[in-house]
Amino acid sequence: MTITSPVLNQGQQLIFSRNNILRAFPDFDDTGFAGVHLHDNQVIITRNEGTTQSYPIDPIITAFKEFTARTPDFFSCLGPNYRGPSIWRNNCYVLFKGWAYQSQGSNKTPEAIMQKRWADKFSMLDLEDKVTAALNQFNLGYLVSPDGKYVGRQELKMADDDSPDELPTPEPYCSCGSFQQQTRLIDQIREIIPNYEPTCKHISWFKRYRELLSKRSNLIQSCRGHVASKVTAWNYIPPANGNDGKFQVIWTKDGEMATLDRWRHYKPGENYTQHDVWTLFDAMLDNGFVPFPLTALPHISHAFK
Repeated sequence: MTITSPVLNQGQQLIFSRNNILRAFPDFDDTGFAGVHLHDNQVIITRNEGTTQSYPIDPIITAFKEFTARTPDFFSCLGPNYRGPSIWRNNCYVLFKGWAYQSQGSNKTPEAIMQKRWADKFSMLDLEDKVTAALNQFNLGYLVSPDGKYVGRQELKMADDDSPDELPTPEPYCSCGSFQQQTRLIDQIREIIPNYEPTCKHISWFKRYRELLSKRSNLIQSCRGHVASKVTAWNYIPPANGNDGKFQVIWTKDGEMATLDRWRHYKPGENYTQHDVWTLFDAMLDNGFVPFPLTALPHISHAFK
């Protein structure tokens, strides 16, 4: 299909944004940018001085899809005390922003404090609008449903010739601005990317986190007596002075209750950050080690001091 559009609609603007062109073509000069249009499957850039440049659309579409569905670092969507997603109802979850882990001392910011106050209260709200209103008012996070919201049961129809309507297939949902924008512009987006389904980084994070918990649970279930002897304990120090955070790991083969002298630092010469955490957790589990946050093992709480 040949795509030509002298004036981009909102969906096309979302896909062929200046940032997505730059992601697809890192050498792209995004200054002196006067306009953009599509012609014969090419993005045509018009400069302020009247010159033009053309780029194929496929790499830009790929950049849009990859960036939209990216998975943020492990701490980006954790609530207070490393809290993961909290079930609400209708197959929806409250997913917090990782305010407490953005920088050293950020656990004392107004947003992080409000998260602590609200963490166990969302279950008392009976309407979705009330939940999203509270999340938005205090900038706490999002309401997400990676597998789609449950649809309420229909009332039974007693007439013999009146069969109940088929329930619609649940569709993923997130209350974030990106997902809502894609949903609003879905018809225009599908003109460029047929069969495209809205997604966002929060849904990607949720699925990655769920996969991690599943692997951890399966590993524990496979251990004798459901008690792991090979375990790790991890600690995280949020970023300071514009640097990355520090992720530290110790391990033992003597179980989680082993005394501190039975634990060893994992690669003490390496400087791991928040960007390494997903990969490190996968490596731990693939090698038969069950990870625990250091806060869950108070008898070795001084391990990194």
